[in-house]
Order: sequence, then structure tokens, then C-alpha cells
Amino acid sequence: MVGSNWGQKMKITTTLLLMLCAMLFTLKVWAQVERSQLTSNVAHSEPVDNLQNTVVGQRDEIKKVYFFTHIVGLNGQQVVHRWLYQGQEKAAVSLTIGSDSWRTYSSKNIPDYWQGQWQVQVWQNDLMVLSHDFELSYPR
Repeated sequence: MVGSNWGQKMKITTTLLLMLCAMLFTLKVWAQVERSQLTSNVAHSEPVDNLQNTVVGQRDEIKKVYFFTHIVGLNGQQVVHRWLYQGQEKAAVSLTIGSDSWRTYSSKNIPDYWQGQWQVQVWQNDLMVLSHDFELSYPR
């Protein structure tokens, strides 16, 4: 009898843990990036153009690029834009989300000696929800 009682308690505990994990996963999935875009500027909370995957700067210039995100489902929470150059983080920008549908952005000033492969990642807590790769070049 004691063994079967222990087995029932283990089944109940396992079921409760699985339900809790499913609820936490559902909460993280609900938060999403509705739109994202690499752009040369943001005006009236919207990107002015779409740089896609290629950014070209002028020699001896510090190029400023923006990463726009439209976040849904994270009112009152934060996301982080991480800017990586050749896999190494160069900036992390925390952005507070002000409603369930929130447009925000971060920017990075990039000198000509940092030309090459870049990536912007969007993080919510310990979950990366999006990444965008681009190449920055400074023709000589």
C-alpha cells in the first residue's frame, strides 16, 4: 500500500510540473516581435527605410543605424537589443515596453574600423526572440 501511494503522489507531482512548464512556455510564446527592421532612421515611431542586410558607410564616417521593433504582449516588461560585431557584443540596450502593442528602437554608431558582419538580437529575459544579420561596409 505504501508503494502505490508514493507512485500516485509522483504521478500527481509530475503532472503538475508539466502543466506549470506548459503555462510558462505559453507566456513566453505570447510575447512576440510583430515587425522588425534595420533602418537609417526612425520618424514618428516608424522606420524611414529598409536597409535589409546591407549597410554602406562613407570613409572616415561613423555610421548610425537603427533597429526598429514592434513588440506585442509585453506591457510593462523589458526587451534588450544586443548589437554584436563578428559575434562579440558591442552594446546592449534595455527598452521598456509601454503597452501591449509597442513600437521601439535602438541605435548604434559604428566607426569604419568595425566594418563587416553584424547582428542585432532581441531578448526577453533569457529568451532570444529574434535576430537580424547585416553587413556594414565602407568602400575605400
